[in-house]
Order: sequence, then structure tokens, then C-alpha cells
Amino acid sequence: MAVELTSPPVGKPIVDIRALRKRFGANEVLKGIDLAVAPGEVVAIIGKSGSGKSTLLRCINGLEVFQDGALTVDGQPLKHGDAKAMRALRQHVGMIFQNFNLFPHLSVGRNVMLAPSLVQKRDATTTQAQAKVLLERVGLA
Repeated sequence: MAVELTSPPVGKPIVDIRALRKRFGANEVLKGIDLAVAPGEVVAIIGKSGSGKSTLLRCINGLEVFQDGALTVDGQPLKHGDAKAMRALRQHVGMIFQNFNLFPHLSVGRNVMLAPSLVQKRDATTTQAQAKVLLERVGLA
């Protein structure tokens, strides 16, 4: 697995990973990963199937518990034993999977608006404006 950075991190990282290790039984998938991601920085995690890309992302989002190392998001260590803290983390950390299965009967914009509307109970005007900004950011507006 390779991690490509757009530029060296500057200032306090939004995601800071030190010596992260994750095992599934005897199979060590993440072997001492170090990564610092600055706010606004774009990072591509590239590797062959089974190299640990999704496992790393799941650790960052708190969906996997790692065995060793340190991982902070916005200066806060992950607190797997605190359900409220983990819900708060997931409000600010998102993941898109390789097969993200958008709803085919909805536009891209409506798909982007769906989670903030349903999960965060945001109003349509706010979610529409946020979706427009996000789609512009990736060239899909």
C-alpha cells in the first residue's frame, strides 16, 4: 500500500496516525503506519487488493479497533468505548467505498443531500447549498 500526499503537512494535522498496527488474528494488515494529513490536504491511498487501504480508512472512521499505535482526528484520540464520542466523530468523517451504490432514481445532488437530511435533520435549503459546494469542489456541479 502506498500513501501519496499532495504536499507536506503544514501546521496541526487534522488526522495524525503514529505506528498504527491492525491485525485480524495472526494476519497483520497495518504494519506501523505513520501519516499526518493537514486540513485541506488531499491524500490518495493506493495499493493492491488486500493491502489494507479500506482497513486504514475504517480505523480512521472508528469502524475498526486497532491493536497498537495512536490515531487522532482533529486533535482528539479515538474513544471506542464512548458511543457518543464515536457518533460525534462520524458526523465529521465520511467514507465513500469503491462500490458506493448511489440511488439510481436520484440525481447526484440528491444523493449527496440524503445523509445530511436524514441523519443530521438539516433543512433542504442548507443541504442543497452544501451539496452544490461539494459537487463544485470535485468538478460535478
